[in-house]
Amino acid sequence: MKKPPDKISKIVAAIDFSGYSRDTLAYAVETANLTRAQLVLVNIINQKEIDAMEKAVNAEHPNQFDPAKFLGEEMDRRKMKLRTLIKGIPAMDDLPVKIRISHGLPHVEILEIVRRENADFLVFGPKGRTNFKEFLFGSVAEKLFRHSPVPVMSIRS
Repeated sequence: MKKPPDKISKIVAAIDFSGYSRDTLAYAVETANLTRAQLVLVNIINQKEIDAMEKAVNAEHPNQFDPAKFLGEEMDRRKMKLRTLIKGIPAMDDLPVKIRISHGLPHVEILEIVRRENADFLVFGPKGRTNFKEFLFGSVAEKLFRHSPVPVMSIRS
């Protein structure tokens, strides 16, 4: 039996460490506490960042870039950043929280996690670390709004 559409039991909060991240997390935590939902914090290592790092390292030291090592270290670093961000939110003490770090195209990975986690709600900031070119050709936020299988909330400061 499908759960009622107004029941939120799992919230995915996409945290990109932009200036909006703390407000996004605070809103997701408040909503999770009100609905007694589980919270899944998501951060995506953009494939563009991986490609740029590989290009930079290989320009100086050809064939020395180790993608698996880079991803492992970057995932660990981001988990620590998320844990530090969590510590600044007192209302999280009794909240069930999962942390998911992934890599690839941010909107694709976020939506995949929403589906895989069987989430009911998606929360993210209105813009993250982006540039004008991405604004013109379709931002992550726009793609999430268009393709999300669940209700979406964009938090503005």
